Amino acid sequence: MAISNRVISQALSNGGSITSAEIQALGGSREWLSRREREGWLERCGPSTYRLPGATSEWHSTLAAACHRLGGVVSHESAAQLHGMPRLRRGLLIVTVPVRRSNRYPGVDVRQKTDLSPGQVTERAGLPVTTPARTILDLAAQLGVNRLARLVDWTVSHDLTSHETLLALFTDLGRRGKPGTKTMRKVMEDRGGAPDRDPSELEARLLDLIERASLPPPIREFRAPWLAPANGRVDLAYGEQLLVIEADSRRWHTQADAFLTDRERDNLAQLAGWRVLRFTWWDVEQRPEYVVLTIRKALAR
Repeated sequence: MAISNRVISQALSNGGSITSAEIQALGGSREWLSRREREGWLERCGPSTYRLPGATSEWHSTLAAACHRLGGVVSHESAAQLHGMPRLRRGLLIVTVPVRRSNRYPGVDVRQKTDLSPGQVTERAGLPVTTPARTILDLAAQLGVNRLARLVDWTVSHDLTSHETLLALFTDLGRRGKPGTKTMRKVMEDRGGAPDRDPSELEARLLDLIERASLPPPIREFRAPWLAPANGRVDLAYGEQLLVIEADSRRWHTQADAFLTDRERDNLAQLAGWRVLRFTWWDVEQRPEYVVLTIRKALAR
């Protein structure tokens, strides 16, 4: 296959953009690239990044190039536009970078979210984009209650997400002091949903159960070195035994996003050499003996 065809194929698979490094890997020299740029066959759209003229709109191709260059995801108003959500500013160029590589791209608002997981990313128009539920949570930080409520109602009525999925994701990511948490909580409460009983209450009951069983006291809010600093704590831990205990207070525990996030955190702990135990409200209230016996066996090992 000729170099030109290989470059076109790769650019189209990237959403219309391609980096100079990719071009060189496909066999295109710097002279070849300069000549194609002078001929208008390729257009520079960012640092060491090019696009095929006319392949997509400038808005789409710029987002594609930024995502491709930074390893980012289309988010916020840009994601809302791709999902077709109404009454939001259009034409904005916003990309979120899950892990900081670079925070600069010409003309693009690049943001960082350390709590963005693969389960909160989908694809629209060939671009990686935050899911409708994650997009709503991101926008909650900048919308008032009424506007956010209308956005939630429209998104649910058009089957882009559900109240259960929103609640599961909000329960997992919402926390005191995080922008948008208070507004989102109000909207969900008005629609008959709110995070389940206070997670700190479940943790307190679990600690009380451990104390009454004469088990060693664990470390609370342990800062796990394998997690990102912004979301890097686990509920309880025994450092010497490399044991993590999580109090799972979510009502909709099996929702896809929440389930995936839990599994990712557990996998990271396992890779770091730690074991993870999870207990729910039902465990603590209905079968406390099981909780105590499980912890005791884990500590003995």
